[in-house]
Amino acid sequence: MSHLKERTEKNCLNCGAKVQGRFCQACGQENVEVKESFMHLIMHFIEDLTHFDGKLWKTAKLLLFKPAALTQYYMDGKRASYIHPIRMYLFISAVFFLFIFNGEVPDKPAPLPDTLKAMPAKDIASGLNDGFELNLGEDTVNYKTIASYELAQNKLLKEKRDNWLESRLTKKAIELNIKYDNDKFKIGKALIEQFQHYFSRMLYISLPLFALFLWILYRRNKNHYFVDHLIFSIHIYCAFFIILFAVKIINLLTEQLIQRTYGFIAAITPFVLFFYLYKALRNHFKQSRSKTVLKFMILNFLTLVLMSILMLSFFLLSLFNI
Repeated sequence: MSHLKERTEKNCLNCGAKVQGRFCQACGQENVEVKESFMHLIMHFIEDLTHFDGKLWKTAKLLLFKPAALTQYYMDGKRASYIHPIRMYLFISAVFFLFIFNGEVPDKPAPLPDTLKAMPAKDIASGLNDGFELNLGEDTVNYKTIASYELAQNKLLKEKRDNWLESRLTKKAIELNIKYDNDKFKIGKALIEQFQHYFSRMLYISLPLFALFLWILYRRNKNHYFVDHLIFSIHIYCAFFIILFAVKIINLLTEQLIQRTYGFIAAITPFVLFFYLYKALRNHFKQSRSKTVLKFMILNFLTLVLMSILMLSFFLLSLFNI
């Protein structure tokens, strides 16, 4: 409830119903003066934030330390004390992607001394090779324009020409070389930034597919519908986001405070995630250890294949949109 003055008029400004008391019985809106001071606006924001914050910490604690318990509570109807799964996913994923992908791309390596120029530096944003090299028989041709590439292709026998994908990739590479003045670092940097932009969408697509894998693996369990598997998947994704976020925070703190990072933290993180998923499956579906381990392995294999396909697809999408 806000601290604004209650209106003397008893008509709801939102739906027009007659109001009895401070709140409208029809739509729930508070019947208060519409003019707010700056201080009232700030107080309203703080109250909403702390209310959400309280639910957030309670939800996160249950989510992290009792795998699958939050899903079971939701299915049992115990929902008022915890954040709704969709709202939680949108909030946690937004914070996660904002923090993890904060726009930082590796800087261009400094020029090497003359004695080391024979060993060029490698970096994550190296981009493509100079020009775009294609092997035509024993010759290596460097195409500088799309017209020169098409001319060379037309001179070849039909069965020796590039297929549709090879042709598109070659033309795109030539286009990028022209657009970025053959600066391979700029090409790589643009590609990384575009892929980061698409990464959250890739996970959004993977979420219902992950739930579909669960539905297939546990389809004999008549007590769990697809939407239950979807809620379970949302909770798994949120837990993973929080764990990865915590690892990032620890690395940043150790780097700032003692000027070093601990590699073992990054090394054990995958095992923590795998163990969490196993415990969640075991707790939620209540099957034997052997069945859970088998389905855990199948689920991870299917997820690996899915993520590989999505990564390749979104990498190509990023390439054709820079």
